[in-house]
Amino acid sequence: MNKRIEQLAELLQHLMDGENPKIVKDKLAEQLNQVSVQELADAEAQLATRGFAVEDIQRASTLHTELVFDRIKQNQISDRPDDESGHPARVFRGENEGLQQFVDDRLLPDLEKFIKTLNERDRLDLLSDAHDLSGVTKHYDRKENLFFPFLEQNGITVPPKVMWGVDDIIRELLRLFMEAIEEKPVVPKRIQLIADRLITQIEGMIVKENDILLPLLFEHMTESDWVLTAQESRIIGYVFNQGIEGASNSDAETWLMTKTKGVSQVLPAVDDSVNLPSGHLTLEQLTAMLNTLPTDLTFVDSDDVIRYYSEGKHQVFLRTRTIIGRDLYLCHPPQLVPTIRKLIKAFKAGEKDEEIVLMKKGSLHNLIRYYAVRNEQGEYLGAIEVTEEISAIIEKI
Repeated sequence: MNKRIEQLAELLQHLMDGENPKIVKDKLAEQLNQVSVQELADAEAQLATRGFAVEDIQRASTLHTELVFDRIKQNQISDRPDDESGHPARVFRGENEGLQQFVDDRLLPDLEKFIKTLNERDRLDLLSDAHDLSGVTKHYDRKENLFFPFLEQNGITVPPKVMWGVDDIIRELLRLFMEAIEEKPVVPKRIQLIADRLITQIEGMIVKENDILLPLLFEHMTESDWVLTAQESRIIGYVFNQGIEGASNSDAETWLMTKTKGVSQVLPAVDDSVNLPSGHLTLEQLTAMLNTLPTDLTFVDSDDVIRYYSEGKHQVFLRTRTIIGRDLYLCHPPQLVPTIRKLIKAFKAGEKDEEIVLMKKGSLHNLIRYYAVRNEQGEYLGAIEVTEEISAIIEKI
């Protein structure tokens, strides 16, 4: 296996050195025949260990994909998760289908029409297309933040870096494309040049994602990983997937509900840590983090009992550990208690979720924010007071 990786890395390096791609492809057929996506990932990692910069590998990534594309397609698994309706992989590939349709059916025709007519109405249509096309960054955001971590956890770091670099090139070309369309006077040649580069990069990325990235993910992601990805995908959102069979928002939601029966997926617990749905912290890390915040935090539970306060360096109001377990209303001057009772009552009734007060004391400005704390079902768990002295911030404004 190591010999195969060495051979493939050598062939990829030949491409980077400018050797004729056809000659390299013939060598690949002679030496290796079929190649797996894992071997391609390992070979690019091998190049990185040889001292090649990720940027150089990134520039050659299209050549690398074209070199092994036919060989990989012969070696792909038949029962792919992205054939399952609503599966995150199906939605991801469906977005690529919708993206390609958008390019073919809207962007290219509108671009050709505008370049011919230079009509203002046609320019506005093309500008609308550019705005819609920029939505593809959601697709890339999900890939970079939800899929790449699973590869990195399995030691696959170079392909994600390479792909992310190309994503950023696409983001920059999108910005330049929109800028060129809005520019006055309009320069059609500039628009056409940027569009050609942009579409080439987008279509190249579609191939890399469908035939390189997804098979890699199939090898390294468990079903619980996919469930977590589906849940987090709702936060970032989808794009170009509506009307694509098996890949719509409702398909994604149905798949997730079937897998979880409405129960949220959480990260696996880690021993000796405070295990939270979105991560793990040691008690020392959690304490230091809360105390480092430039705010004082005080939490009271649903029975109006003080359960926690932070111990930062610059406390606005004096707090001592003797207040833990104390009744909230006994910790304030009597004249303030009616106001506090009224606010807590509104929190508990669901009439309010926050209250913000700016208190001036001499030259100091204390910003005091109160928030109702509720669980996912909307049930009241308590309230948190967030206090910060903001004079220095005000002076900078």
